[in-house]
Amino acid sequence: MGHFSPKAARLAAVIAWATVSMGASAESHTRHADAHIHGEGGLNFAIEGNQIYLELKTPGFDILGFETITTEEQHHKLEEAYKQLGSADLWRFTPAASCKLVEAKIPGAENGHAETHNEHGHDEHHAEKHDEHEHDEHHAQKPDEHDESQHMDIEATYVYQCSDIKKLNSLGTTFFTTFPNSEELKIQGIAPKGQVFSHLTQDKPEVRF
Repeated sequence: MGHFSPKAARLAAVIAWATVSMGASAESHTRHADAHIHGEGGLNFAIEGNQIYLELKTPGFDILGFETITTEEQHHKLEEAYKQLGSADLWRFTPAASCKLVEAKIPGAENGHAETHNEHGHDEHHAEKHDEHEHDEHHAQKPDEHDESQHMDIEATYVYQCSDIKKLNSLGTTFFTTFPNSEELKIQGIAPKGQVFSHLTQDKPEVRF
């Protein structure tokens, strides 16, 4: 799981361009994919030549069942989750297209750390003399109060090579059986027949295009 090839990087650029070009019709999908909602993640895909590029982003809770890593057991679960995310069988395509995983990249897998986002972290980092009263209020929450300013997202990108890309018309996954805390993945994609807006769920783990 090293650096992506120039081809894979170009496919990533296709996804980025496509997401922007979809405009108003995809506004709700894009906003949803950017939000951090437990049980709901996002999957972008693009098809170019004989390759498929996938880009996954999902809350850490959906993968791990928790979002704060403080124990050795939690670190171990994170490492196991990275291995599962890198499995070639996580994503499935039309059998006749004969697609195989050629590249997978999971940021943080090399050092065993997932990315944690803190909405206030930037200000705290650059303002060591931050108002102590606000600082205390931020850290003095009630025991049952959820801190929505800090959460963990897990991302992964994949490149699959297909022997007969013209026969590709479906994308399926074992994501929900592998990670049962996840309930839905919002799908945005670019296929030969046009743009794809859909979703994958535990009850419907396959989309056709």
